[in-house]
Amino acid sequence: MVTAREATLPADSQLPGFRLAKIISAIFHPFILAPLTFAFLLYQTTLALEWKLYYMFLILLAVDIIPFITVYALKRQGKTSSLDVPERQRRLQPFLISVSGYLLSWLILKWLKAPDQVVVLMWIYAINTLIATVITFYWKISIHGMAFSGPVAALGWLVNPHFLWLLLALPLIGFARVRLRAHSWAQVIVGFILGFLLTISQMRILL
Repeated sequence: MVTAREATLPADSQLPGFRLAKIISAIFHPFILAPLTFAFLLYQTTLALEWKLYYMFLILLAVDIIPFITVYALKRQGKTSSLDVPERQRRLQPFLISVSGYLLSWLILKWLKAPDQVVVLMWIYAINTLIATVITFYWKISIHGMAFSGPVAALGWLVNPHFLWLLLALPLIGFARVRLRAHSWAQVIVGFILGFLLTISQMRILL
């Protein structure tokens, strides 16, 4: 059942800062952050260019193409008002499809002996999204929050701790999601904390 708050989405475009919030939300969209993170990890390796491109194609299928096709189909069918799928209960199907795509990509990357950090990060994307799916049954946790803090945690752990300075962008992302009435501050902050802690804990265990 859609709540009264969710029924008001999308936000009134006349709100102060609405256009800026849209831009910020687009820049920090999971569809952008996920492939950039994987691309940076692959760039750091000594693999031949053709293998980097091959792995990147498999990754793009999982983190961008399959999820985008899923949410686009929902929008075309009139089951969601935007590609962000603001309606909480409508998020379950694309989340589960994304988890399946992540796991399939993880298996293929593992079979092809992709770099460990790439394989592990794909596994983390699957587990984090699965946990977000379970939470979504009860509460609309911020995927923008999780999709930002998770990659930052991964890059800080795998590449350079200086990447953790990017966490200072949280207030900016929080402003955007709250201004768009997509989430409350609590949903953004919990998503941010959960994405960070889940990623770091799995990195410690698996690498």
